[in-house]
Order: sequence, then structure tokens, then C-alpha cells
Amino acid sequence: MGRFAAILSKRSQNVTGSIIRMLRARTPKAPDAEGISIGGVAIIKGRIDPSDLPETSIALGYALNKVQPEDPPQPLTQHGYSFAIEGRLWSETGQPTFGSAGDALGKDPGEGLRQLVMEGKGSFAITAQYGRTILGGRDPVGTIPLYYGENEDIAAMASSKKMLWAIGLEAQSLTPGSILKISEGGTSLEPVKALAQPPLKEITLNEATSELDNLMTDAVASRTRGLSEASLGFSGGIDSSILAHYLDKAGVDLDLICVGIEDSREFETAETAAEALDLPLRLEAFTTEDVEKDLDAVLWSIEEPDSMKASVAIPLHWAVRSATQYGTRVFFSGNGSDELFGGYHRHAQEYAEHGEAVVASIFRDVSESYRVNYERDHKVCMDAGLELRLPFSDLALIEWGLSIPPNLKLSGGPGSPRKLVLRSLARRLGLPEEISGRPKKAIQYSTGVNGALRKLAKSEGKTLQDYLSERFQKLRDENIRRLG
Repeated sequence: MGRFAAILSKRSQNVTGSIIRMLRARTPKAPDAEGISIGGVAIIKGRIDPSDLPETSIALGYALNKVQPEDPPQPLTQHGYSFAIEGRLWSETGQPTFGSAGDALGKDPGEGLRQLVMEGKGSFAITAQYGRTILGGRDPVGTIPLYYGENEDIAAMASSKKMLWAIGLEAQSLTPGSILKISEGGTSLEPVKALAQPPLKEITLNEATSELDNLMTDAVASRTRGLSEASLGFSGGIDSSILAHYLDKAGVDLDLICVGIEDSREFETAETAAEALDLPLRLEAFTTEDVEKDLDAVLWSIEEPDSMKASVAIPLHWAVRSATQYGTRVFFSGNGSDELFGGYHRHAQEYAEHGEAVVASIFRDVSESYRVNYERDHKVCMDAGLELRLPFSDLALIEWGLSIPPNLKLSGGPGSPRKLVLRSLARRLGLPEEISGRPKKAIQYSTGVNGALRKLAKSEGKTLQDYLSERFQKLRDENIRRLG
């Protein structure tokens, strides 16, 4: 768990200063170790000094935040090349991610990376450097960020936009399921495996419920292997409650966290659900002043002034900060369920008006989740030193969820129940009607954060978007000057 960066000078200039600036692009948590690979040799130290490095025009670096005991410093080297992985491969054998990645990459990192992306058995971004070439790839769902940029002098890739901003590059997000190649000639992209809408299958609600039970069991089992404790962002809604059930069943010592503005209605709902699950719950209340105080940190984590993303990221920031103070290093979230199972008001509206046309909208939402949701949440957790795990983003679960007909997700217009197959699963698991029948309410509204942000913007006579844009631009300018 950490952040990687790779850079190539197209003009054969020294890049050691640039790779160090990228690794140290300001985040709240200092790494446990830094590593930089040059010429197939990795230099690993608590903090690398530029004098430790020979001059080079190509380099791969990694800043480690150790989550599990087996997490090693990176980059790793083998067969004359170096590589780094952010995220996890979900090995059925229990082999650590890093050994699995090394075995999969083999002697030919290009072909090995292509095979890893094609199989999609993990939540990962991987970079490898051999000779005068840098490769990068993402899993087909895109749960782990990977950005890239170039100008006439340099080309680079990294785990966050700010790492590229630190060397004067604008950042683009690599499309999930793709491989990026950086060489002296520039950058090139190779699509390998994209999500696709499968044919809809004929299946009853009872059959679908049984299949979903098996898929959820597998998705959670793969993400909890060797894990003894974790935190879960908990609202008491159907997604987090089902996830809490499976995590508890997998033997994880679970820390449920519910956050919100004082007097949030979320607290009562979460308490009722936690009591029904017989699991301990921690409630943490915040104020509009807390929103204002933490806003800069959140904007710098999500790396854009998007009002919707900020409204979601602030309660996540509070929850993961609480998790680190509690002592856990892995954070689970029910993110991905609404997109896959028709959880939004607009899905119900479209289904009522246009029937199966909603299938295309659900697929589009799932395909865009990396850009809309996953990158945001991963970066908030990464900056807090936590690892985010998302069982609803499991590739097998997604491909199955896309294949079931919309009448197993939606029942009618906007006021009617949504995510029907999840509600059926909740009832089969024995969860009370207060959970299985609870209407969906978006986190930014149920926690009260969106209202607090609008109040702050109004106090300065601005729209929310103008308020966030001006604040973000000032923050970015100050941090980039500091990095330079």
C-alpha cells in the first residue's frame, strides 16, 4: 500500500530530483519507506536523499505505507527489470500480492502485465520499468487510480494527480483495463479488457438471491484472507448492513463507524441496524465548523473542486481518520452497489418511463464508477494511510450483476423500492425489515454535509461551485509552489 511514480526524460536529462518531488507531493502521512529503482537496482531507505542516487534519465519510485506485515518496500526487481504494485491481487492460494504479481509478470513484463489485466483478478495498478521503457496497467474495474502526463521534455505516470503536478504535468486518468507505454517516442495506449454489457439472462428472484449470496461470500472472502480486523463505513442502509454481515461471517473483528453533522438522522438508523446485526458501532458527530476546517485537506485529496465529490469525501475523510485513530489499517465501503443494482432515483424514473432501456444507463454508471467514485475514495483513504477495499467492485460480481434483468433491481417509478435483489438477500440473511426495506438516501444528504457546504458558500455570497473552485485553486497554487 502506498504511492508509485515513474518518469522518463525524452531528452536524456537527469530526473532524480523529479522522481523525489513526485514521491513527496504533499500528503498528510509520511511513508514508512521510500524506494527508487535505477537501472534495475532498487535503493530503499526511510528517506532518500538526492545524493543517494546516480544521475539517470529514467526512474521508478515508491512510497510505502505498510498495511499488512508482508507488505514489502518497493520497487521490486527481477529478471533485470523493476516493478511496483498498488492494490491487491486476490489470490485463491493465499500467496501474498507481491509474489503473485512477480510470478505473473515473469520474464516478460509486457506480456505478463497484459495477462494480469486480462484476467482482472484483483484491484490493482502496476507499473514496470525495463530499459528505456515504462509500462503501467489498471484492473478492468479501475478501483486503483493511475494517472499519466507528458510534455516535450518528459513523460510520467503516478498514483495521484498531485505527483504529476509536482513536475509541471497535467494529469489524465488511464482507462481501466488498459496498458500505458512510455518510451522516448512518447506515450501509447493499448486497450486490453473493458467491461462489456453481457446478454440478459432468464433468472428468478429466488435463483438470483442464491447466486448473489455465493458471489458476495466469495468477494468478501478474497478481500479478508489473512485479515483479522477492519473498519467499515456504516450508515445502517442495505449496502453497508449486508457488507457488515459478510465481514462478520468471515471472522473479521469489525469496527463500524457512522459519521455526520450533529443531529443527523443517519445516527438513529445506524444504531438500529448495528443492534440488529449485534455489532458494536461508533458514532461521531461534526459541525459546520468541522466541514470548513477539513475542507482543504479533502479537496487536496480528491484533487478537484467537484461539489458532489467533496460532499461525499468529507464524511469519508472523517470516518477513515477515526479508523486510523482506532488502530485499523483497512477500510471497507459499500461503494459500487447503487450503480450495479439500480439504486438511484434516475434509474427508477427511467425504468418506469422506458423499461429495459435502463440497462444501458446502469452499465454506463458501472463503467464510469472509477472516475466518479473509486478514484476519489481511494485517494482519501491513501492520504490517511488506510487501504480501501470494495467488495461490490469485484469483477465476477459486476459481470453477474450486469447480466440480471432490470425487474430484479427495479419495481416501478421513483417512489418504489430499488435494488430488489439486494433486499431479497437481506431478508434471506435474516436482517430485519428496518434494513431490508429502508429507502435509499445519498450520503452527502443523509450526513448533512451538503447542506453545511452550501451554508459556507452562502456566507461568502458565492455559489457552492464557485466557492469550491476558488478555494481549490488557491490551495493548488500554494502547494505546487511549496513542491517546486
